[in-house]
Amino acid sequence: MILPLLSGTKAAARLKQILSRGAAPSPEIEAKVRAILANVRDRGLPAVTEYARSLDGLGAKQPLRVAAKTVDAAANKCPKPVQEAIKRAIRQVRAFHERQAEESWVLEGASGQWLGMRVTPLRRVGLYVPGGAGSYPSTVIMNAIPARVAGVQEIVVVTPCPRGLDPAVAFALRELGIDEIYSVGGAQAVGLLAYGAKGVERVDKIVGPSNVWASVAKREVFGTVDIDNIAGPSEILVCFDDSANPEWVAADLLSQAEHGSGFESAVGLTTSTAAAKAVSEAVQRQMETSPRRKELEASLGRYGLLMVCPSWTEALAIANRIAPEHAEIMTENVKEILEGLRNAGAIFVGPWSAESVGDYIAGPNHVLPTSGTARFGSPLGVYDFLKRTSLILYGPQALAADGPHISALADAEGFFHHGEAIRLRLPAAKAAVQPQANAKPTARRARPASRPTKVAKPRRTP
Repeated sequence: MILPLLSGTKAAARLKQILSRGAAPSPEIEAKVRAILANVRDRGLPAVTEYARSLDGLGAKQPLRVAAKTVDAAANKCPKPVQEAIKRAIRQVRAFHERQAEESWVLEGASGQWLGMRVTPLRRVGLYVPGGAGSYPSTVIMNAIPARVAGVQEIVVVTPCPRGLDPAVAFALRELGIDEIYSVGGAQAVGLLAYGAKGVERVDKIVGPSNVWASVAKREVFGTVDIDNIAGPSEILVCFDDSANPEWVAADLLSQAEHGSGFESAVGLTTSTAAAKAVSEAVQRQMETSPRRKELEASLGRYGLLMVCPSWTEALAIANRIAPEHAEIMTENVKEILEGLRNAGAIFVGPWSAESVGDYIAGPNHVLPTSGTARFGSPLGVYDFLKRTSLILYGPQALAADGPHISALADAEGFFHHGEAIRLRLPAAKAAVQPQANAKPTARRARPASRPTKVAKPRRTP
């Protein structure tokens, strides 16, 4: 069986292999990426164009920037059913992400100081859309919509498309009003976004899935710009029992194993030996007629696992240790599993919630933490395109009240001038407060110190 049913030491060994998996870049790739980035940083657009022609297949007379008429021509070729699917996905993904919107706020402290948080969107974001033989309109939707909801003004797309822009990708771009598109991929595309070039302004953040070259480049430019994450291979974990349809469980396991890198992980956990055998047999049947059998064998042969656990407590301990990108629950004791499953990028509850609904159209983002980072990471969201700025406004009363404590802490840490900046102000602060203390008090309803006061909402682009 290509998806082995293991127990004991063999299961432990396979589990260890799954937890340690990853397509680590070679030193040669890392060195070449650094060289490409340095060249792009130093020479700008000529270097990017040269790499696009030599590495991405951009034609000798094909411009780097994709013209609006080219986008329209490609979008018009998108089949009507796919157009309707993209429109529906956009509506539902936008509706979900609008619930994540944040607002600025301020509160008044007990001594009259105003403290708050100003929430503002990033201004310019770069989106990497994989190209070549693939078509990924869902990448456009899942990355661009939270940015739009956050209020990002400019989204620039890089995607290698030497043979023309994919019609479905073009239609999604047009629907979302994205018109700055460059036909380039790999490390050179990341360099263009991070450093900018003549006529191309640098971005504040780079998001989107990418190949190993672009992933290494994203890691290298982090700090110059922000990035979403360094995505690892896809992964799925399914908790199932005798109530689950084995064909459905098998199909969902294969849905993540087919991505093609050979490092994808598919794990099934159950407490039923009969259910595990039925799923193993279903996987074998579906693989025999699969057009992607080669890809499935490459990943499942190394990182596939069916495991019968003594109890759901032990199964959940394993699941939380793996912290999968996608977790499915197809059991009768759904509530128990859901409450115990703490670490997962997204959880799909019940037999009808196939992982594929989350990939394309349900609404929650499909950009999820991988490689165990669901222990602390979260799905991509509106919050990833917002920045928060602290607001502090002290008056003399607040400084007179807090000043001695501030200078005491500064002195304790050995920072003389931190304390001196307060000590120099304290006489004036106390003098300003003294007349107020001697004045006849007037009746005034005080605002509770903990009560937030809303300020202007962050600007959002529809």
